[in-house]
Formats: sequence, structure tokens, C-alpha cells
Amino acid sequence: MTLKFDLSYSKISINYNLLMKVRYRSYGFKLGRVSFLVFFILVIFESAVQSQTIEKLKAELESLAEKPGYSKDTVYLNKANDLGFMLAESNPDSAFVYLDKQILMCREAKYKKGESEALKIYGNALQNKGDFVNSLEYYKDALSIAESIPDDRLIPGILNNIGLVYFNLGNYAEALGNFFEAIKGAENTGNLNVEAAALNNIAMIYFEQGKLEEAKSKYLEMLAIYSQIGNQGRMILAYNNIGDVALKQNKPLEALENIKIAHASSLALQSPEFIEMTSRTMADIYVALDSIDKAEFLYRQSIAIAKEKGYGVPYSHSLIGLAELFYRKGSYQEALVYANEGLEQANKMNQIMQQRNAHELLAKINEKENDYVEALNNFKLFKQYNDSINNAQGQRLAATLEAEYEFSKKTLEFEKASLRQWWLIFSAFIGLFTFLVILFMVFRNRNKLDKAYQILKGKNIEIETKNEKLENALDQLKSTQLQLIQSEKMASLGELTAGIAHEIQNPLNFVNNFSEVSSELIEEIEEERAKSQETRDETLVSEILEDIKQNLKKINHHGNRAGSIVKGMLEHSRTSTGEKVLTDINALADEYLRLSYHGIRAKDKSFNADFKADLDPKLPKVNVVPQDIGRVLLNLINNAFQATHEPSKGSQSLEGFKPLVTVSSRLWEGSPSGAGGSDGKWVQISISDNGPGIPDAIKDKIFQPFFTTKPTGQGTGLGLSLSYDIVKAHGGELTVKSQVEKGSEFIVTLPIQ
Repeated sequence: MTLKFDLSYSKISINYNLLMKVRYRSYGFKLGRVSFLVFFILVIFESAVQSQTIEKLKAELESLAEKPGYSKDTVYLNKANDLGFMLAESNPDSAFVYLDKQILMCREAKYKKGESEALKIYGNALQNKGDFVNSLEYYKDALSIAESIPDDRLIPGILNNIGLVYFNLGNYAEALGNFFEAIKGAENTGNLNVEAAALNNIAMIYFEQGKLEEAKSKYLEMLAIYSQIGNQGRMILAYNNIGDVALKQNKPLEALENIKIAHASSLALQSPEFIEMTSRTMADIYVALDSIDKAEFLYRQSIAIAKEKGYGVPYSHSLIGLAELFYRKGSYQEALVYANEGLEQANKMNQIMQQRNAHELLAKINEKENDYVEALNNFKLFKQYNDSINNAQGQRLAATLEAEYEFSKKTLEFEKASLRQWWLIFSAFIGLFTFLVILFMVFRNRNKLDKAYQILKGKNIEIETKNEKLENALDQLKSTQLQLIQSEKMASLGELTAGIAHEIQNPLNFVNNFSEVSSELIEEIEEERAKSQETRDETLVSEILEDIKQNLKKINHHGNRAGSIVKGMLEHSRTSTGEKVLTDINALADEYLRLSYHGIRAKDKSFNADFKADLDPKLPKVNVVPQDIGRVLLNLINNAFQATHEPSKGSQSLEGFKPLVTVSSRLWEGSPSGAGGSDGKWVQISISDNGPGIPDAIKDKIFQPFFTTKPTGQGTGLGLSLSYDIVKAHGGELTVKSQVEKGSEFIVTLPIQ
């Protein structure tokens, strides 16, 4: 079976039994501190190795080989490296023959990157076979080629693999040097996977050397990287390693906390490989906590998964662990069954650690069962395996001590050359002096802190006072702003009222005139009816009655006209309810055009201007708030009339200048700005004048609140700002086009809903 690990750039299939060879635990000793050593050889393989079976890769390569010149095609060569990588992990012996051909093919194609990767994969295969010396040569050849090409992303991964070889050879100093160089290169190329792998490898060296806090620190850095890239599978491994450190520090509760996180993540991923691993590790922790029942449950869970999936080493580990539990409980027969089964599996996998543990446990069981002959045989085998392990440990420890000795030799020589007694007296004096200095600094700093606290307290009071003043000023500003807005509305209402007063005069004149004429006609009828039957002209009476009837209709018409003007004035003056209704925009624009003109004329008799309405008769009704849109149109039309009035009055009048304000409407399809790019139908109302125009310097400011170009006292600077907000609230746009000395055009664009 294989274990799939998701990388940020690829997916790698790893032989799980090979992976777990470096992940087992003994009683009181843990060789699994290499913490997925083989795994971190593999993860820094930079090629995009897809989660495909070897058979599928072979089929793809056969398909690519049908094309002419395939042996020089980088796509083919990269996929061939993928296949070589998987063979190196699953069957190194078959990989050697394949990779020899692959290296030769990359050289013939002058594909340096592919050659470097192929050499590195060859080194992986040799390392999987335990041939560390030759694997180092291949890694160095791969590194030499990688350093000769512009792409430096291959280098960190190769350095990491070289460090792993030195680790296996017991040369920790060289291993650490390569791991740190790999981290530096990974940071420069942004390869987070290599950086995390190298951190893990440094941590396992620290663990082997007993530097548990340093190891934990590196594992935490590794966890932070995998959390950043969101690799949940690799986070499980990080938590597992952190738990191992805690257990080694005799902190089983802290270890359990980390393993529980890893186990929960394994269940969330539904990964049998990770579930088996974390269940087994958690069982070991519960053994340390004397929680026998929990440990038994987890060992059985691990055994079930390992047996189903064919995970040999984990299967052996859990069987022996379960046997140890039964031994503790006094169930020697059950312990004997599981211990023998675990030994059988360990023999199949040739795992020295598990063979040693199994024989040690069997010797203790045989002794309890009074089978002393068998107990002696198992004890002899236990000693044999244990001596082999201790010899390997001793060699590794010797290499570590030798490196530490070389590092500290010069320091020891210097210390021997100094006068130890003088140094001790001097050190004591320095310590006393330092202590006194620290006391003085603490006392002085305390005084400074007290003063600073008092100053800070005074500053806080001052800030609170200023905040209260600012809040009062803000309230006054808001109140003033509301007053200005109301003033603007009242000014607009005053102009509208003047226009209405002038406009309503016409229908009232008609009503009065037709009333007087109708009275005269009634008098004529009365005179005619006073005559005798013979002399009375009935035809004339009928004609007069018909005239009276027509006059009454005209009186009613003009009365309704006056009533609608008054109604419009009331609607404009009252506060808007915000309710939208279907509104005839043409009628609204035409009415406010005339009302604006007459309103300005009522205030300034010298004002005179032409105006015209160019309104599209096919314009549909628009769903708007009539009072609000009316205010917008009135503001814009008033501004247009005032703009045309300036060049035409007094000594400033231009020869031949005729003031003109035009209100037009049309239907527009496209974007509100007219540039296209969005679907929709819009109504555009344009108010243009031939006044002096708006300078470019202030064109961007005209919609800002309180900005005005009118003389002091003649404007609040809120008209255009309010108009802009009203149009925006309707989902439309208010834009301006202007040229100096040629006039301005304000365009109101409203959506048709």
C-alpha cells in the first residue's frame, strides 16, 4: 500500500512500509527520532510528480514515445523522471537500470535540469538501499549540474538530501551545514516545502543529541510553514513529532495534547495511514500514563488498519505493544500469542528494533510461565539484537562527541592557560558590581516610571477634556450643517414660490375674464327674456347659452390648472416620504423650467433669457420620488439661468449675446456615462446653457458640500451637493460637461426599472 501526501505543487506516492521503517519506537528508546527521514528525502523532489500509478505513467510514456524525436522532448524526459522517482521508492534495484538509460538520454538531449534530477533520483535509490557513500557521489554530481544552470530552484533540495546522507553516516556537523544551506536557498527561491523538510531534519539531529528544546523549536517552525501553505497531512506529522519530544521530556500530558490534534486531523482526512500512525503513537503515550484500557483499544485499532492495508512495521509495533499490555495485566497466554505474531512480522520486515523488543518480552513471558529454557533462548536473542543496536548508537554518539570535542578544544586550552583563582575573584567582583548596577538602574527606572505615570495620567485627563470639547464642536457643526441644508431647501422653495405666483396669475386672469364675460352674457339673456314671446330671439338665447357653457369649461380648465400648480407647490414644500411612483419626467421638467424662469423674473425684473424644451415624446415613465427629482431639476435650471444672466447684464453684457437655457430628454441604452459596457435602459435629462462655463480648476469641486462660486450671501454651496446625493440615491448619475466661454451642460441619468 502507498501513502499519498499532498504538496503545494505536486502529489507524491510513497511506499508506506519503507516510510515506517524509520518511525518505530522501543521501550525506553526511540530510534524513530529520524521522524520520517525517508519522507523528507522525497518531499523536496521539485518535479511535478502526479499521483499516478507506475502503470499509468508507463502508458503515458509509451504514448509520448510514438512521436518522432521524443527522446529529446522535455515533457517526455520529465515524465520519465517521475517514473524513475516512483521506481526508486518502490523497487530501487529495477530503478538503477532504468535511471542509467534516463541519465544518458538527458545528456544526449543536453537537458541539464532533467539530468540533475535523474542523478538526484539515483541518489535516492542508493540511499533507500543503504548505500550512503555512493548516493553522496550522485548527489554531488546533481548539485554540480544544478549550480551550472540559471534555475537555482534545484539546489536547496539536493543540499537537503546531501545533509541526510551525512546524517546517516553520523557526521552531524556536515549534515547541519547542508541543512542550513538548504534553508537559506529555499528562502531565496520561495520553496516552503524544502525549508520545512530541512527544519525537520535539523530537529531530528537535535533530538538525537538530547537537545530537546531546540528540536521542539524547529518542529514548531516546521508546523508554522505547513499551516501557512495549508498542508494538513504534513501538519499531522509536525504535531506527531512535537508529541514525541514531549514524551521524551517525560511530559506525557503535553505529548497527548499534540497527538490528539494529529489524530483528529487524521480522522478528518479519512487517511488510514495517518489514523494508524497516530493511534499507535497515542497508545504508547497512554502506556506511559498507565491508561491500559485506552492503550489496548488504540493498539487494536492500529493492528486492524495495518493488517488490512499491509503496513508491516506498524503491524509488528502494535502487536508487540498489545502483548506488553497483556503481560502487565497478567494475561500471559494472550501476551505470548501477540508477542509471537509481532516477532513473526518483525522477522519478515527484518526490523532489528522490533525483533529485539519481541525477544525481550518473550523472555519475560517464558519466565512467568516457568519455561526457563525458552526464556534463556529468547534472552540470548534479545542480547544479540540489543548489542547490535547499541553498537550503532555508540558509533553515532561517538561521532557527536568527537564533533563537540573539536569545537571546544581551543576553549579548554585557553582556560588552562589562565589563572583560575584570579578569574574566580575577578568574576565575583564583576558579579557584585553588576548586581549593584542593576539595583541602581531598577531604582532609577522605578522613579522614572512613577513620573511617567503621573505625566501620562495628566495627559489622559487633558485628552479627555479635549475630546469633550471636540464632541461639543462636532454636535454644533452637525447642527449648523442641518440649518444650512434647511436654508438651501427654503431658498429653493422661495424661488419656486415666486415662479408659482407668476405662473398662477395667467389661469387666474383667464378665470376672471371668462367670469366677467359670462356675467355680461347672462345679462343679455335676461334682457332677451324680458321681451314678449313674439319679439324674443330664441336662436340668440341658445347661442349665448352655448357661449356661457364654453366659458364655464374654460374657467374649469384654468381653475384646474391653478389647482395643479398649487398642488405641485405643496408637494415640493413638504418633506419627502421617500416613496417612489411612476412619474412623467417630461412633464416634471417642462413645469420646473417655466417655474424657475418666472421665479427668477419675480425677484429680478432686469432678468431676461430665452428657454426651450426639447423633450422626447416617447419617453417612458420612471419610478422616482417626484419631490426629490423636482428639487434636482429646479436647482440645475436655476443655476443655468443665473449663469446666462451674468454675461448679459449691465456693462458686462456682450454684443450679440442671447441668453438661452435648453432642457432636453432622451432614452439611452448602455452605461449611465454613455461609454457602454453594461446592459440597461436609462432616461437622460440634460440642462444646458450658453453661459461662461466652468473652469477646469474647479470642475472637480462643484459637487462638494459648501463649495460655491456665488458671491457671499447668495448661495449655501449645498444645491449641487444635495442634487448629486439625490440622483445617486435613485441609482443614477449626475455629470457635467463644460467649456469656458461656451457654456455648461448638466446631465441627470436615471434607471428605468
